[in-house]
Amino acid sequence: MSSETFNNQTLARIKAEYLARHGMELDDWSALILLDNQAQFRTMGDQLQNVLEENRKLSNKIKESVKTVQFTSILEAFIYGIGQSLPYSVTGLVLGILYYVYMSTYVDYDKIKEIVKRYENVADYEQLIHQGITETDDGIEYLILKPSKDGKYVFGESYEFDQKRKLVKVPLKRKN
Repeated sequence: MSSETFNNQTLARIKAEYLARHGMELDDWSALILLDNQAQFRTMGDQLQNVLEENRKLSNKIKESVKTVQFTSILEAFIYGIGQSLPYSVTGLVLGILYYVYMSTYVDYDKIKEIVKRYENVADYEQLIHQGITETDDGIEYLILKPSKDGKYVFGESYEFDQKRKLVKVPLKRKN
């Protein structure tokens, strides 16, 4: 059977169906347009069926991956919730503590480093800092020192006056 015969037979069938259904006769061009429309609708119907099948498969996958959990009491649900979030909470807490320790140590270290950099001879005044006595009078703070007696120095508490240079000398520590 040739394609021309097939087309003629198909067109004749479409014309006959249209005449039987609507009582009107179609010309060849209208029958061809109806045939083309039927082919397009068949293609769209096949595509729609494929999409619906794919949708059904995805829906089944989603249903399989969702796990429902049911509890018999509020306490059981609470414990489950704690169990689910506890590892994250503990991790966050530990990281927070480590961050705090690091930052506080780092800040303290920077302060000490700055003091040592600014006052390079601060170690020489250690005894004075430990044993020195201060007194506040009229809003002014004074370091209280007593004159030393015959070469007996008390570090951070006594001084010696140098008459020649007109200086007060405060003994801090002995150097070996």
